[in-house]
Amino acid sequence: MLPVFELKDYQADVLEALRAYCTEVAATKDHDGCFYKATGAPYVAPPAIAHVPFICLRVPTGGGKTVLAAHAIPIAAQSLLRSDCPVVIWFTPSTTIRDQTLKTLRNRNHPNRRALAASFGENVRVMDMDEALHARRPDYDGGAVVIVSTIQAFRTDNTEGRKVYEANGDLMDHFSGLPHELLKALEQDKEGAHVCSLANVFRLRRPLIIADEAHNMSTQLSFATLARLNPAAIIEFTATPTKHSERDDASGKYPSNVLHHVTAAELKAADMIKMPVILRGRADPKETIEDAMRQLAQLEHLARQEEGATREFIRPVMLLQSEAVSKDRATIHAAELKTWLLGDFRIPEDEIAISTGAKDELEGVDLFARDCKIRFIITQQKLREGWDCSFAYVLCSVAPQKSERSVEQLLGRILRLPYAKRKLQEELNTAFAFATTTSFQETARLLQEGLVANGFERAEAEFSVRLPHLSGFEEGGAAFRYEVSIPDTLDPAPMAARIEALTSGRVSIDLAARKITARGAVSVQDRRHLTMAWPAAASVIDALHHKSWGWQRSATPEREPIAFTVPGLAVRAQNGLELFDKAHYLDHPWPLDECDASAVVDSFTDMPVAQGARIDVETNGELAVRFEDVIQTGLFARGADWSKAALVNWLDRRIGERRDITPVSSRLFLAAALDLLASRKGLTMNELARARFRLQPILAHVIGQYRRKRENEAWKLALLPHSGLDFVTHNEAGFYFDSASDRDYSFSEPYRGAVKMKKHLFPLPGDLKPSGEETDCAVYLDNCAKVKAWVRNTERKQNSFWLQTSSDKFYPDFIAQLEDGRILAVEYKGAQLASGDDAREKKQLGELWAEKSGGRCLFVMVEGRDFAAIDRIIGP
Repeated sequence: MLPVFELKDYQADVLEALRAYCTEVAATKDHDGCFYKATGAPYVAPPAIAHVPFICLRVPTGGGKTVLAAHAIPIAAQSLLRSDCPVVIWFTPSTTIRDQTLKTLRNRNHPNRRALAASFGENVRVMDMDEALHARRPDYDGGAVVIVSTIQAFRTDNTEGRKVYEANGDLMDHFSGLPHELLKALEQDKEGAHVCSLANVFRLRRPLIIADEAHNMSTQLSFATLARLNPAAIIEFTATPTKHSERDDASGKYPSNVLHHVTAAELKAADMIKMPVILRGRADPKETIEDAMRQLAQLEHLARQEEGATREFIRPVMLLQSEAVSKDRATIHAAELKTWLLGDFRIPEDEIAISTGAKDELEGVDLFARDCKIRFIITQQKLREGWDCSFAYVLCSVAPQKSERSVEQLLGRILRLPYAKRKLQEELNTAFAFATTTSFQETARLLQEGLVANGFERAEAEFSVRLPHLSGFEEGGAAFRYEVSIPDTLDPAPMAARIEALTSGRVSIDLAARKITARGAVSVQDRRHLTMAWPAAASVIDALHHKSWGWQRSATPEREPIAFTVPGLAVRAQNGLELFDKAHYLDHPWPLDECDASAVVDSFTDMPVAQGARIDVETNGELAVRFEDVIQTGLFARGADWSKAALVNWLDRRIGERRDITPVSSRLFLAAALDLLASRKGLTMNELARARFRLQPILAHVIGQYRRKRENEAWKLALLPHSGLDFVTHNEAGFYFDSASDRDYSFSEPYRGAVKMKKHLFPLPGDLKPSGEETDCAVYLDNCAKVKAWVRNTERKQNSFWLQTSSDKFYPDFIAQLEDGRILAVEYKGAQLASGDDAREKKQLGELWAEKSGGRCLFVMVEGRDFAAIDRIIGP
């Protein structure tokens, strides 16, 4: 069997945000308050389903929304619904996406199905609407049920939709033996009897709804349809949620409640998308195509090199956007464009495919197959829904761009990175857009708007589209030639023969003119190779690199590139320096079974009785409130008796982090806890099993407390002078920050404040609020005369600087390089937090890091608004 799909860090963050929210809602029954607590934003409840948690997880194009949705099902089932047998209705935006989703969920080796199997095992049934109309009660009681459909299939204005609400003899057993109170809550026929319909099956089961692109469902009719299904929760996955500014109560358009937002920077750092997008173009369409083909040929050459080094097969593909056929004027329509390719550019016909509304030559074609010859795909406004080929690298449009919608659909097709893995050849990590244009800046704006439509923040889109500085470009001037003069102090002759080989012919030296010339962009990899081979010319090579990749950034003026290394806190080991982490102070595995399980008993209370209230008018005309037990819909589900071993196994799969605990040790502890609960509380295994959803978080909490105590004590001993660990702060275990390699800088939310940060290493600081004390600290640092450059040190990103605390990694808020070359780490703590245990631990660690650097590093914890502490630590 294939290994379980390994989630990327940002995907794990999405699911952790969902888990935390669901757990909090289950505990408090206050979904809107929990949303505000998690996001700081008000919760907007759509009509008819105001009582239902309806939250959104925003993931840009290429971020893997479907696999995240599959992982979200067991999280919501366990943390919110508290059910091993959830019913899920998975809405897709189209029948094409519906069929694709069904196919992946039915394939036991696909990551989407494996996400379900990891929690439910083989007790998963995936159905389409026709199957759901005939599924019996045992099909639901035995495990997780996932029905994949479109919301249109639930509307009464079509035949399939009417079947959802009609009486159905196949569904009668769902309603047998149920309490009268439950049956009264169902939709009734004209005689007042409950209808044995699929809609009423769902009302009984209170389904979890997964909504793929739920902004397509934001109408009054859709909300009314959802209300008839009586959902327990709705989780939306989309790249473009409805914003508060777009709210329209009259039309039923309500803003999405975005619980967590994935940024394009996170996708880029996780190797999910090609970024940046390089935009080039000409006024003449045939010259535009020729330039695009030259780039495609270059990518094909690099792909062969990549395969030789990594064995990854890539066949770069170009998407060509044609114009529509017009009766009024001559256009470059799909057939005409194919004629150009065949005649003017001598492309073999079997390398060309047309995919438009009227003609689809991609039907049944596997573009990933090694023997597939297609290199050019001609389309118009968009490819068929669900089309996905990460080999698409180049978008070439011969149609003048008039709106962002004209590029939105196709732009998303060239963003996915093949195999979700970064390539050795830098250009294979980049997407290319070529446009026929007489207004380059307008085309760039439309391309940025197209990225926004694919889920990018506007600031990210501006940052991601790179416009080479092309002299005379608007007039169709040379777009691919960049020159830098070689100073008299350098002798270029020894490099003249080698330089083309180092860069595959992209860079050459003209000895007579004493110029170094690049054809196309000089990548970061080219720059590194050239600098290593010709270190004396580093400044010349940097100038050529920045000239060919010169970005037009409105927020940050151009400046010389800055790079520095932040030394890490290391331990001298037998094999050299090692970054100090948990492995240096924790023994593995941890014998959890030696811990006292009685703490679980102390935290476990008797089973609460769910209560409700009935407000009615008495015979005397007075209002009366009667409190009564609420019948739980989950209690009518059939289930077998539980053994201790079965319950231990169930709990063992759900106790949270267990990488430091062996399965045997974990199960021994859990068995001991169950034995104590049974003896001291007088509970049977079946009674404990019914309380398993309350018991699971108690066990996880107790184990977490034991883990934190163990880690804290071991960490403190490790930092003692006589612990045996030889600490040193050294560049060999360092973290590298380079303003020219902005792909290494990742964040979750871009800074949107009014103050322009002049000295931030990268154009866009990440994870910094528009205002507040922490932002004021950043502004103070930016205006400090002795600071050369600084960077917002974003948490839990691939290249962020960290120090190991007793239980986690500590990411100081800001890292700065001073004018004298020293490195300063700044951690900001509000006055109310500065005296806590967490702050004391971080301060101790930061001061140790600085102490072991021999004066090369400084650490300061700014408490309250004492920003002058930065000046004091730097010194005169």
